[in-house]
Amino acid sequence: MHSILRPSSVHRRGLGAESIRELVFGVEDGVVQNMTLIAGMVGAALSSKIILIAAAINAIAGVLSMSMGTYLSSQAERDVALAGQNASDRTSIDPEPAVNDHSPRRDALVMASAYAVGATIPLLPFIGGFLDDGPALVLAMALAGLTLFFLGVGKGSLSNQHRIRSGLQMLVLASAAGLAGYFLGVLARAVFGLDA
Repeated sequence: MHSILRPSSVHRRGLGAESIRELVFGVEDGVVQNMTLIAGMVGAALSSKIILIAAAINAIAGVLSMSMGTYLSSQAERDVALAGQNASDRTSIDPEPAVNDHSPRRDALVMASAYAVGATIPLLPFIGGFLDDGPALVLAMALAGLTLFFLGVGKGSLSNQHRIRSGLQMLVLASAAGLAGYFLGVLARAVFGLDA
């Protein structure tokens, strides 16, 4: 993963700063959102089949929502920048430098792929029903934690920040979200009288 996220490797693959933003945001959001949902459903003592179906639907909905939102926001950002450049060209002898011509389609594709990968990771231990919900949740949280830690390390490496600190920051924030989801599920089970 370190070699993939080195600045030289990133530029060779044609990923600009906008793509890195979408990559980090997509993976992080996919992992945290689905991990929090899964933890909440385990806390509410829902069946493995319901957990699997709901988390899969959540992952698909997230991919669609995040990629469409990314496309629209990226297109809007590009349109505003072009409008500003056109206005500057009309009023200035020395026009502003050309707008960064990144592709809203590429941004949306990077976001969709990153979110799908992130959302799938905490779902893996529940596929096939080989583990009970408790051990599956522990494994899901471990996989999610490792993913987010290494994502943070990669982000720190690319931005010339302290890599371990960046990894731990992402891990701690995501762990807090997962624990909150679990305890909300426990609370929902108590309030609504859900059977274990």
